[in-house]
Amino acid sequence: MHGNLCHRAGVLYVGRHRRDAWVAAYDLDGRPLRSGFRFLDEVAGRSAVRGLAMDGDHRLWVADAPAGQLRAFTLFGQQVAAVGEDGDQDPDQAGRIGTPVGVLAGGADEELELWVASAGARRHALHRLRPGQGSSVSLRPDGDPRGRFQRLAGLARCGPQIYALEAGRARVQVYRGLEHHYNLDLGPFMRGDSRPSAIATLEDGRLVVALEGEHGGLLLLRQDGGEERLLAGPGNDTGQVAHPCALAVVGESELQDGGTSRIFCLDRDGERVQVFTPEGACYGAFPELVS
Repeated sequence: MHGNLCHRAGVLYVGRHRRDAWVAAYDLDGRPLRSGFRFLDEVAGRSAVRGLAMDGDHRLWVADAPAGQLRAFTLFGQQVAAVGEDGDQDPDQAGRIGTPVGVLAGGADEELELWVASAGARRHALHRLRPGQGSSVSLRPDGDPRGRFQRLAGLARCGPQIYALEAGRARVQVYRGLEHHYNLDLGPFMRGDSRPSAIATLEDGRLVVALEGEHGGLLLLRQDGGEERLLAGPGNDTGQVAHPCALAVVGESELQDGGTSRIFCLDRDGERVQVFTPEGACYGAFPELVS
């Protein structure tokens, strides 16, 4: 099992998958808010929640990797839109999403904007799509029109900057608008078999990076990419992480009680959600999502 997370207005949406995929909503203390919904691609015979985001119309966008689709659902589970293409065609072309593994969403109606990361070693693995306008832009890896991304694993955003986690090179490529801005090297933090698996941003621009593997963990990085602290080491106990696959952050400005930011980590391959603070404290795990 694996999955993904996203947050909007005090609600954490948790997407998980095995053969079929399902999405459920929780408050920030882990209490279920409404019944979830399931979906399964009939052609592929399976579906997945590799990316999860909400747009300005409160539609949930799911990166369904096995189906090669971005799917949009209402909060009640009705699919209302899809973006994808015929899998028989060459996926490494501008405008073709191939196998989506991350999605960001913003705007509504004709102003809807989607950022999508795709799997594999390919040139056209990072796109900005504007479905209502029928337009797409393929962003250049390293700013090089002949470059190739190596296994993108997720996306995050802070203000005008987009952060693309490139697991194949253990780094983060940072874009401002449509232009490559700089790279952050994660190599110094890799130990043993660890590899980057998820990324999120705090409101002040600091990064949270999850590392899977026996020597993995949860890192808080400064804006310049230097390590601020290890939030959690590897392990199955509460306050440790095992096989983390997704992150979501609720900033201080979004909390009504004025508390510190909360970092939600989906680990155990999607079997548990834990809650951390940027100072490294762990509030525990969602009771319904501990197995």
